[in-house]
Amino acid sequence: MVPTICAALFGLVISICAWLSVSVSDERLAQQEFNDNATDNERTLESGIDRYFENLVALRALFDSTKSEVTRDEFVDFSKTLLKGQTEILGVTWIPRVTRDGRAAHEMAARRDGIIDYHIRNATADDSLSIAPEQDEYFPIYYSSKETPDSKLYGFNLLDNNGPRQQMLDTARDEDRVVASNTLQVRSGAGDRSGFLVVLPVYRRGQPFDTLKDRRQNLEGFVLGIFQIGVMIDATLANVVPPLETYFFDPAARWGDMPIYVHSSRLRPEPAVPVTLGALLAVPHWAGDLAVNGKHWKLIVPRPQGSIGRSHDRAGLIFAACLLITGLVAAYMWKSVSYARRLDELARTDPLTSLANRRVFEERLAIAFAASRRNGNPFAVHFIDLDGFKDVNDTLGHATGDLLLCAVAERLKKLVRQSDVLARFGGDEFAVLQADASDSASIGVLAQKIVGAIAAPFAVAGSEIYVTASVGIAPHSSDIPAADALMIQADLALYRAKADGENCFRSHSYELDQQARLRITLAEELRAGIGRGELELFYQPQVEIGSGQILGLEALVRWNHPKRGLLMPPIFIPIAEKSAIIQELGSWVFAAACAQLAQWEQQGIAPRILAVNVSGLQLKRMDDFERDIAGTIVRWNIKPGAVELELTETVLMETSQKLSDVLQRLRQMGVRIAIDDFGTGFSSLKYLTIYPINKLKIAQELVFRVTDDARNATVVRAAVRLARDLDIEAVAEGVETEAQAQFLLSVGCDRAQGYLYSRPVDATAATALLRRGRIRAAKEPLLKELPAA
Repeated sequence: MVPTICAALFGLVISICAWLSVSVSDERLAQQEFNDNATDNERTLESGIDRYFENLVALRALFDSTKSEVTRDEFVDFSKTLLKGQTEILGVTWIPRVTRDGRAAHEMAARRDGIIDYHIRNATADDSLSIAPEQDEYFPIYYSSKETPDSKLYGFNLLDNNGPRQQMLDTARDEDRVVASNTLQVRSGAGDRSGFLVVLPVYRRGQPFDTLKDRRQNLEGFVLGIFQIGVMIDATLANVVPPLETYFFDPAARWGDMPIYVHSSRLRPEPAVPVTLGALLAVPHWAGDLAVNGKHWKLIVPRPQGSIGRSHDRAGLIFAACLLITGLVAAYMWKSVSYARRLDELARTDPLTSLANRRVFEERLAIAFAASRRNGNPFAVHFIDLDGFKDVNDTLGHATGDLLLCAVAERLKKLVRQSDVLARFGGDEFAVLQADASDSASIGVLAQKIVGAIAAPFAVAGSEIYVTASVGIAPHSSDIPAADALMIQADLALYRAKADGENCFRSHSYELDQQARLRITLAEELRAGIGRGELELFYQPQVEIGSGQILGLEALVRWNHPKRGLLMPPIFIPIAEKSAIIQELGSWVFAAACAQLAQWEQQGIAPRILAVNVSGLQLKRMDDFERDIAGTIVRWNIKPGAVELELTETVLMETSQKLSDVLQRLRQMGVRIAIDDFGTGFSSLKYLTIYPINKLKIAQELVFRVTDDARNATVVRAAVRLARDLDIEAVAEGVETEAQAQFLLSVGCDRAQGYLYSRPVDATAATALLRRGRIRAAKEPLLKELPAA
C-alpha cells in the first residue's frame, strides 16, 4: 500500500512539475510570438508609409524631367495616374514660390487658367480666408489633383508667420527631404478625419542646390500630399496576420494623450474603444516608435486575451492527477502519438499551401515507377514555374506573394483528380504527377488547363495581380531508368517553355536531350579551356563625348574555342553560372584584367578606370570573393581606385547584410562599384542610398531609341539627373550614332561607350588606343560583332 501511495505521490509531483513547466514555456513562447507579431506590424507600417511618401518623389521627378513649365493639365493627369487606387492619399498639390514682385502676374495667370476669383489668401483667426497683405514671398496652393476651378482652396498661402506650416516648409527646403506635419484634422475624405501633410521641395531646373544657400536661393516650390491616417493604416495592415488592435499616438499633437487613430482587430466583434495612453500603459501591452522621414508616432498594442491571457485550473488538474494517474499517463501517451503524427504531417506538407511537399512527391513518383514496371500504368510529370512572381514579391511584398501562392494552389487543386499528386517544391515551383496518362492528348489538356487557369487575374490583398505559368512535361516511358531522370526531363522541358516566351507548356523531346548534352559538353570544355589559356580579354573604351578622351576601359571576356572559333559571353556565361564554373571564370577574368592594367601602368598609358563585370553567383561565396579581389590587387601592385566592379541592379537588390558589408569593405579599400545596365531591372532606387555607388551605366536598350522614342528619352534624362543629384558618374552604353551622342550631351551626360567610338578590341589594339589617348567618333556606324557581355 505504501509503495503504491509513494508511487502515486511521486507521479503526482512529476505531473504537476511537468504541467507547470509546459505552462510557463507556452506562456513565454506566446508572449514572444505576440512581441514578434507586433514588431512585424510596426515594420510593415514603416515600409508601407515610406512607399506612400515615394509618390511625392515621383511627382517631383515630373518637374525635374520637363524642360518647360509643368501645366495644370499635365500636373492633374500625372497625379491621377500616380494616385490611381490609392484612397489613402486625399490629394496632391503644387505650391509655387511667389515673390512680392511676381504676385500680380501670378494671380492674373491663375485667373486666365480658369481659377475663379483667384487671389493669394491667408487664414484668419476664425479659420476663414482673406486676401493676403504684401509680404516678401508666398507659397499658395496653385495646382490640385482634387479641387474644382471654383474651390476656395486655391490661393491659400501656407506661410503662417513662423508657425508649424512654415517650419515644415523651411525644414523641407533647407534639408532637401520629405517632411511631414503634425497630426491635424483634414477637410476632405471619409471616415476618421485625422491626417497630416507631407511636402517635398522642388528646385529650379538646371540650378544647383548642393548648399543651404543654393537651396534657399533656387527653390521653385513644393509638392504637397494630404494623407488620411486611418485609411492609410488600414490599407497597410489589411492583410497582416494575425490582426492586432493597434493604437496610434502623435506625441507632437496637442491631444497627445489620446490616440489619433485605432486600428481594430478583425477578431473583435465590436469596434475598438479609444482609451488614453495612461490607461493602455497600465495593462499588458507592446509599445514601439514608428519613424518615417523624421515623422514619429507612438504605437501601443494591448496584449490580446486568449492564448496569452489564459488561466489554468490547477485544482482540477491536481484532482484529475490524484484520481486518474493511469488516465493521465494514457492521455500523455496519446498526446505524444498525436504530436508525432503532427510532426510527420508537417514533414510531408508544405506549410504555406498545405499541399504535398517535394519529399511526398518523390515518394509517390517512385511508387508510380514501380507500378508501371509491374503493370505498365502510364503517368506523366508536369513541372510548373510561375512567370513574373519575383516582380510581385519585389513590388507588393512577400506577404502578398505568399497569399498569391496560396491562391495558385487553390486553382491547381480544382484541376487535378484525386488519383493525381499535386505538390509545391518551394518558392514558386509546383509539380503534378498525372496518373493514368494514357495518351499525349490527355497530358496536353491538363497542361493547357494549368496555363489557362494561372493566366486569369488574381484578386489578392486588394490588388489585381497578373502572373502566368510555364509548364514542362515529361511523360513516362519504359526507357527512362529512374525517377530522377524523369524529373530532369521535366526540368529541361520547363527551361524550353521559359525560353519560348513563357505562359506556355512544352514536352520533353530528343532535341532537349541534345541541348542538355551540348551544355554539359561546353561546361567541361570551358573548365579545361580556362586551364589551357583559351580565354582572352577584349576591351571597350569609355570616352568623354565632347573631346573623345579615353576615360576608362571595360574588360570583356572571349573564348577562343579550338573547334567552334571565337565565342561570345552569352554563349558560355549562362553555362558557367549553371555549372559552378563561374567562380573560377570570374577569378581568371579579374586576375587577367589586373595583370594587363599593371602592364599598362609600367608603360605609362594606364586608363584611369578598368571595369570588370561580376556575376551574382560569384558573390554567393562572399569570403572567397573578397579575399580574391584584395589578393589580386596586392599581387599586381595596382591602385584599388583604378578597378571598378560592375554589378547589375538585381544583384544589389538581392544583397544580404553580409554581402553589403563586403561591398562596404571593398569601397573602403578604394575599389569602385558601378551599376551595369541601369534601367532594365526593377529599380526601387533605395539601394542607391544604401550602397556606395560610384557610377551608373545607363542600359543600351534605353540609349538606342532616345532620338525617336520620347519615353526612352525621358527615362534617360531622369537617370542622368538622378546620377547628378546623387553625385554619381553616369555613362551611356551602346552609343552608335552622333545624334544619340548629341542628345546625351544635351541632358548632361558627357560620358559614353559604344560602337560610335570603338567596338571591343584585343589588348594590342587597346594599347594603341591608350597611346593615342583620344578616339574620334566614327562617321558611319561600325560593323557590329556578336552581342557583347
